Amino acid sequence: MARILPVLALLALAASPAGSQEPYGSKGIFPVYEAGGEWLIFDKGPSRPKGLGRGSRLLLVGSQGAGLFAVFRSSSAYGGACRNRSPLKLRAALLKGPRRAVGRPIIAIRVPKSFSLKGSRAVYRKLTSEVGETAYQRLGQTLREASLEEARAGAFPFGPQDEGTRGPDPGETLHFKIDFGSRLGVQGLKDPFVFVEETQISNSSRRCLRLAEGERLVGGCAEMPRSLMAETALLEFVAYDPSGMGNPFLLAFTRTQPLWGDERWGFVVRAGGPRLFLMDSMDIRCREGF
Repeated sequence: MARILPVLALLALAASPAGSQEPYGSKGIFPVYEAGGEWLIFDKGPSRPKGLGRGSRLLLVGSQGAGLFAVFRSSSAYGGACRNRSPLKLRAALLKGPRRAVGRPIIAIRVPKSFSLKGSRAVYRKLTSEVGETAYQRLGQTLREASLEEARAGAFPFGPQDEGTRGPDPGETLHFKIDFGSRLGVQGLKDPFVFVEETQISNSSRRCLRLAEGERLVGGCAEMPRSLMAETALLEFVAYDPSGMGNPFLLAFTRTQPLWGDERWGFVVRAGGPRLFLMDSMDIRCREGF
């Protein structure tokens, strides 16, 4: 039973409403950062999250693979958040485990002490972008039509400068680009392709993670808001499928720390479309002060 806990956590995420990310740590899944030579999880929740006490075990997914880690002590640390343009001192759980096998840390999933990776069927993949002219030819018209329909339905986030804008002339005011895209095994789909696109209508723009099956979009836009600052080109992408059956996490992270702090993104991808469950960053220099 313990071996399938990450799968159960994933299914719980998939069953949640699609509109926004989960509350911080609510499903026992946390962003992991490196600071001062330590790997740590900041306690950003309104109360002490379960699973961050000394001796707690976590399955950590990183840039190279996954491994079991444990909380070996807690400490006060800066860099996790800011208030009034000043860094906050937060309690952080410091982690110990096989760093070399994992690479750069991305997320940790709380697991019981009985959990083992022995016999695991999990599939881990580094994703490289496969975007080229073919992707634009296959998805261009579909994306254009979907974005216009979403704008007319009020689902596109127009800024104050475009207040009242609906259904503009696509030939003049709609532009889009695909910044990243990769094939990804998804149960129930024959030709799945996950990608990040950014669309501008008039003076407003939106960035989305989307899923396509051939020329058809599957589900809606899993928005990647600009409240985090890294351009897509600064992000690297990996997929981790705990069951090995086509029910993956799609994870994005900054390998080189930007001035405004590392970022962590997490999505669940299903045959019904993608859903954001994690959007987080370190505020190394308090971004609101820029």
